[in-house]
Amino acid sequence: MSDSNDPPFTRAEFLDKPGIVGARWWHEGLVHADPVGRRMALKALMVGGGILAVGVLVSKTSACSSDPMASKNALEMQKTYGWSFGATGESLTFDGATTRPFMQSLLAHVTPDLTPTRLDLRPYFVPTLLQSAWATPTSTLPDAVAPVKTLDAVVQPIFTASMDWCYRCGKALAALFKDHATDVAVVVDLAGQNSVAFAAGAASVLEPVFAVDNWPHPFGVVPAHLTLAAVAYFQPLFVKLAASRPPNALPLFVLDRARLTPYVDETGQFDNRHVARLPPAEAWSKLGVKRILYVVPAFADMPELDDLNDDFVADAKANVEIRVLATEAFAPERVEPLPPDPNTTTPVAVVPSPDLAPPFYYGGTTTQQGSFWMDYPWVTPPLHGVVTSSVNARGRYYVPIARLTPFSGGSLTGVASKALPAKFGMVPVAVSAATGAVLGAYFARNGSWSRSSGGWGG
Repeated sequence: MSDSNDPPFTRAEFLDKPGIVGARWWHEGLVHADPVGRRMALKALMVGGGILAVGVLVSKTSACSSDPMASKNALEMQKTYGWSFGATGESLTFDGATTRPFMQSLLAHVTPDLTPTRLDLRPYFVPTLLQSAWATPTSTLPDAVAPVKTLDAVVQPIFTASMDWCYRCGKALAALFKDHATDVAVVVDLAGQNSVAFAAGAASVLEPVFAVDNWPHPFGVVPAHLTLAAVAYFQPLFVKLAASRPPNALPLFVLDRARLTPYVDETGQFDNRHVARLPPAEAWSKLGVKRILYVVPAFADMPELDDLNDDFVADAKANVEIRVLATEAFAPERVEPLPPDPNTTTPVAVVPSPDLAPPFYYGGTTTQQGSFWMDYPWVTPPLHGVVTSSVNARGRYYVPIARLTPFSGGSLTGVASKALPAKFGMVPVAVSAATGAVLGAYFARNGSWSRSSGGWGG
């Protein structure tokens, strides 16, 4: 990432990166003009008004450098100036958008709808992403010409093939826990939309606790709008299942695996990254939790992401057992298809709903479903008809090991506060040297401050 405060017109190559419009226009016009005409123009300036030309150059330099660049917390900029800060008018792409009936007005109630019913879980509920759906700016930028549309007017619900898979994985896990009251907390760490789908599948038995701490942005490093779109799709189901779920349901924490996505271009991307926030080691026992089941896409994705290493090391030190489960451990039972009926040409029906699709089982068969409790021996498994599972054994033998990363300290006992890289979750902005007011995002293309005297445009 760049960390230069040099005047833009001395860094033409830097300003040429995606998302930048700057002061380069006035000096590049000289570079690309006809060389003879340029020499004649310069000679005329030197002869007839050299001092004036120098004065203009100095004034341009001082004007461009008078309004410095500063790093501001990205989420705070969005809360203050709108979710699309620096990218007003840019669109979001919702791959997998559905055509099912959708009432956008429901998003205004998404935070209370998804607030945990268990009172002791509410301190660990992070509603940041959910709150973005209806939040309005608390201030406006100097060049604002129109109000920022709220996200509830932009979001479209999505349902993708990967969400379908994860939804059915969640249902399979819920079926395992349904008749077994245990002391387990589930932490689902998949791509945001897939974590939401998994939580929806399990929500009849497990209590979803959302812990996604960012807002969507058109240029966001993290595609948080897809997570919110998945919430919009499953919101009615979450509400329905909350009404019938046991009051002492086990917690299921919903994370977005894309939260630490690395990037290098702060001039063209918006850093809406965040770190996971789970209960501290000393809080698990108060929640009745002695074990954590950490859900990842595949066993090859072990170990845990860097921002959870300190947490898990501290949890293990506090005698909280941690094991890993991958969604690849679940699959539908393979059934040999019936031979086609030669007397009919009726096409095969397309499954219109995930609830009508074949159920998933641990190990991919009904006989292996019960072997989950043999691999994760937290309850006495039913032995009748249960066979040894074919699921990868890596997850059941997992033990967190302290490691030093930009997000973890490498302490053998874990740490209470997370380490963060420099500028993590920050956005470069132009500020007024005179008032300290934010003029706009540094990468914004359409700000009038970037074209006026005294702004970064010089």
